[in-house]
Amino acid sequence: MMSKDEVEKLLERYRNGLCTEEEKALVESWHLRELSNKIADVDHVELIDARKQIWNAIQEETEINSDRKNILWPKLAAAAVVLFFIGFVINKQLEKQLNTKQQISKTQDKIIQPGGNKATLTLGDGSKISLTDATDGVIAKQAGINITKTNDGELIYTVAAASDLKKDLYNTIETPRGGQYQINLPDGTKVWLNAESSLRYPAAFDDAQRMVELKGEAYFEVAKRLNKNGSRVPFKVKTELGGGRNQEVEVLGTHFNINAYHNEPSNKTTLLEGSIKIKNLQSNTTGLLKPGQQSIISPSSPAVLITAVDAEESVTWKDGFFSFNEENLETIMNKISRWYSVDVDYTGNKINKTFGGRISRFNSVNEVLDMLQTTGAVRFKIEGRRILVMP
Repeated sequence: MMSKDEVEKLLERYRNGLCTEEEKALVESWHLRELSNKIADVDHVELIDARKQIWNAIQEETEINSDRKNILWPKLAAAAVVLFFIGFVINKQLEKQLNTKQQISKTQDKIIQPGGNKATLTLGDGSKISLTDATDGVIAKQAGINITKTNDGELIYTVAAASDLKKDLYNTIETPRGGQYQINLPDGTKVWLNAESSLRYPAAFDDAQRMVELKGEAYFEVAKRLNKNGSRVPFKVKTELGGGRNQEVEVLGTHFNINAYHNEPSNKTTLLEGSIKIKNLQSNTTGLLKPGQQSIISPSSPAVLITAVDAEESVTWKDGFFSFNEENLETIMNKISRWYSVDVDYTGNKINKTFGGRISRFNSVNEVLDMLQTTGAVRFKIEGRRILVMP
């Protein structure tokens, strides 16, 4: 192995045109090796072919101009090797990128892309605003309230004129399948609305209570509010699904998630911070949740069932992830159906297996299904916007 001083002397001889053929070949191979390490996509055979083409051209040129004796030719030849090789590599890279883009464009219609910030706002007077298409800025004014859409997919309510506030006007924000949206309510409470969900709320809250109605799934960060007497104003969320799954959640200021879809067997509330009271509206029984606990309201029991859970797992959807923590296949496919706006059909025997894992919600549905298929317990077939689930 050559020392640093020996390498420097060899390079100096090369620059001065004093190398033997063996030494020139060694220096030239260093150039090629250094460049090939930087451009890993060019394979070894292409490197060898490129080197042969380069030196054939150089030898032909030097033979034609053999009467021009100039000690600079080794330097020029070395420069030609590097520059020609760089051009060769760039050309190869462009070819591969073009081929990749062509392949993607050919299969683009077969890939089902994820959802995004889509919602419709219905105002108290019945008028509807598509938040998907609305321009950023103030999109509506009603009863002393300005409603603003931001470029981050967020709806913000701000009080413009307190004297004009009306407490009998209700707004509703709805997300479609393949949609989500964040809203800042008039009291400062932040709500993240998941796909195929709706939230009905007053345009302005009073000092007695703050009541909203939810269908679907939402994550709440409730702002604390005091009335004129200095007492806290409770914040309540009502979810009425029927079939023994109706509930009311009462909080003072806290972070929690409610999953209340019609096609799920139960109504689940998960607490991350603070404390909340859960009431089963069928039996009027109540339960108190602590952080890291989840309540379940189901037709099979009049009680409020409370279990310990990983609370952070329940809100990964808000941060852009699917997180499956030993979930059954039907629950997982319901999530996929809502977010990618696809229909799901099952064939063959029921798959009695739970699945775990995490993947970005902004991957295509094809990538999510591929992850599930690696378990070997399930197979999928995509037909348009229909997913066939097979054992």
